[in-house]
Amino acid sequence: MELILNVDSTKPLQQQFFDEIRGMILDGRLAAGLALPPTRNLAQRYGVSRNTVTLTYDRLAAEGYVESRSTKGFFVAEIPPDDLLLIGNRTAPPDNGPLPEEPPEAVLCFAGEPGGGSDRPELDFWVGRSASTSFPLSVWRRIISRLLDHESQYLTDYSDPAGLPELRSAIADYLGRSRGVVASPDQIIVTCGGQEALNLVTELMRPQSESLCIETPCYVGASMVFTAEDMPITPVPVDRDGLNTNLLPDSKRNLIYVTPSHQFPTGETLSLNRRLSLLRWAEETDSYIIEDDYDSDFRYDGPPLMALAGLDQGRRVFYIGTYSKSVGAGLRVGFVVVPRRYWSDARLLKARMSNGQSWLEQRALSEFLREGHFERHLRKQTKVYRARRDRLVAELKSHFGDVDLSGQEAGLHLVWHLPPDFPSASEIQRRARENGVGVYALSSGAAFDFDNTAPDRTLVLGYSSLDEDQIAHAVKIIADIVLVD
Repeated sequence: MELILNVDSTKPLQQQFFDEIRGMILDGRLAAGLALPPTRNLAQRYGVSRNTVTLTYDRLAAEGYVESRSTKGFFVAEIPPDDLLLIGNRTAPPDNGPLPEEPPEAVLCFAGEPGGGSDRPELDFWVGRSASTSFPLSVWRRIISRLLDHESQYLTDYSDPAGLPELRSAIADYLGRSRGVVASPDQIIVTCGGQEALNLVTELMRPQSESLCIETPCYVGASMVFTAEDMPITPVPVDRDGLNTNLLPDSKRNLIYVTPSHQFPTGETLSLNRRLSLLRWAEETDSYIIEDDYDSDFRYDGPPLMALAGLDQGRRVFYIGTYSKSVGAGLRVGFVVVPRRYWSDARLLKARMSNGQSWLEQRALSEFLREGHFERHLRKQTKVYRARRDRLVAELKSHFGDVDLSGQEAGLHLVWHLPPDFPSASEIQRRARENGVGVYALSSGAAFDFDNTAPDRTLVLGYSSLDEDQIAHAVKIIADIVLVD
């Protein structure tokens, strides 16, 4: 068959091929079961390398748009027609009309309140910690010095409570390239990390919501926010395909919290069909989704995945991101992308909560992004964390054989599902701690299980803050305390 693709020199060819073929699948021009052209033929047709086409097909397969059938090639996957109608091939949010009338600047500019230790062993598999030596100190120092030399007058001024325009613009550009999220700077609120972003969205949507939904097990910070609300909560279980959308409630006007790219804590990725099912459910029940993309910058196996907000295109998804994992938690910088219709209310609410973040950190981060340092830093760190992930997996297999792991494809932690003849996760945690190693049962690893019925058979292992030798030593200690007569 022949594919007619519109490609030019405005952006990388692989991205253009992916966008074009994905669009043809979603709007029905490529029907389920149809064979895609062989990679060699399509590469010759457009004068590109075969590798470009191969990587495009691999990414389409990873996201569930096509499927590989051994030596026969790639075929368009079966996607429910209702989901195709819901997603379509939009390039901009449908409600991209004029912004709501802004409240007076005087109302937006009033002082908020600031926010903000633990005794852990040296060999500690705690989740979500960056490598202690990973912070790009020399580059950061140079940027800070330049800003203090030339822009220090802004230290004495209040800035936009939604965040510096330069930073919001840099974030929007990066999200479009890396996560497929089409957003403008005036949909982004800069926050004090992901936790404040979650608090902001929950408070913002309280008047629009009649009940709350949350994946279980889940991030403990999200459970704390939701349980503090005076609304009924429906926990929705996760399995090896992420959130089980078949168990979503039929009730109207829900607010749901999910971590689809690397479910916390299990590490599973929400499949494409379930992503589409979740978006369809939100439309049918007049509900909204909080997508927490807490560690999506690090993916080791397969192509990057489009965010849920990228599929939604600005309708019902609040997209939360943070620089705590990628740059450093001490910066306390995160953000949320809000559907445009809620921009004005979100900006006013942020002003009421804290009146904005530190000018210096925001301005430095905007330069860090704009000058390309961030993406270079990510490439370097991805290599480091991949090597640590590989060493952890290799050591576990060396000592324990065919281990059952999940979540190792991305992020900064993986989950070890213990065999039935092993001690419980809590018992291994206790013994390891007595021997100077920190490993964590589900209930101790920053996770919360609403059902509280899951067997104590899961260990959460964060590997990013330990070097390869430390990982090998720690796993040897775990083996010595588990594999005993």
